[in-house]
Amino acid sequence: MPDGAVVTLPADPVNATRALNILAGIEWIQLKPGTNPLSVSERDVSSNPKHLKLVPIDTAQAPRSLSDADLAAIQGNFAVASGLRLTDALKLEDMTQPYVNVVAVKRGNENAPFAKDIVQAYQSSEFQTVFQSNPAWAGYRLPDYFSK
Repeated sequence: MPDGAVVTLPADPVNATRALNILAGIEWIQLKPGTNPLSVSERDVSSNPKHLKLVPIDTAQAPRSLSDADLAAIQGNFAVASGLRLTDALKLEDMTQPYVNVVAVKRGNENAPFAKDIVQAYQSSEFQTVFQSNPAWAGYRLPDYFSK
């Protein structure tokens, strides 16, 4: 990455945290120790040896920012909806809790027939086959129960 590269990152704190952690993980920036993940922003960068210009933007606009930026942090759903392939990413996030999506129902409904039907369908081999056969979804972090 050239010095002074323009990097767009989500303006909302949760996704900004995710983007900044990816940049920190590849050692392009460092975050201040004790940074609060609920209020993180580009101002929490303590070291920026590549002199990246961090530009916060609306999360949904990240794919469009690629024409004006050197690099963009783009959430998977926005990337796929824009025709981008996750497997072409410079770096995919090491998806961990609490960022893995879950199917949830209101407490007390976990044993309701509709909830059991959703779990059964979502965890079925048929769903896994359909999901894994679509190249647009390659690179997504899959649930632990998915067949390997």
